[in-house]
Amino acid sequence: MPRVKRALKIAGLVVGLGLAYLLGHCALIEFGRDVIVLHTQNEDGSWISTRLWIADDGQVSWLHGDSRSRWERNLAVRPVVQVTRAGETHRYRATPVPGPHPKLDALLREKYGIADVWVRFVASDGEHTTPVRLERMEEPRTP
Repeated sequence: MPRVKRALKIAGLVVGLGLAYLLGHCALIEFGRDVIVLHTQNEDGSWISTRLWIADDGQVSWLHGDSRSRWERNLAVRPVVQVTRAGETHRYRATPVPGPHPKLDALLREKYGIADVWVRFVASDGEHTTPVRLERMEEPRTP
């Protein structure tokens, strides 16, 4: 019986640590951060929504993409996307721009601080990271 109790305590500790990690990760990424919702269109016409960080550089905004993600694969065929930010939705032309982008890295680090360092450490292997340039499209005019 003591072995069972010990195993249960160890299992509880592992589950508790996993839950603490998950909550801490979500808190660093989401709470108090400028998180946008990117809407991209799938081949079948349906839309997917993805929560992402964004960095502004003058008239252009940038996302850190992952070439393995569905939303970034959608851009190759349908580069016009919608971005919801601070309750407003606008259309953008999204263009993946492979290669290193130290200025974007600096913008994200400045804006998101320790959370950016954490995400790069935990989630990014660098090999599949592709910056995505967002250029806002002119809104349709009503007659």
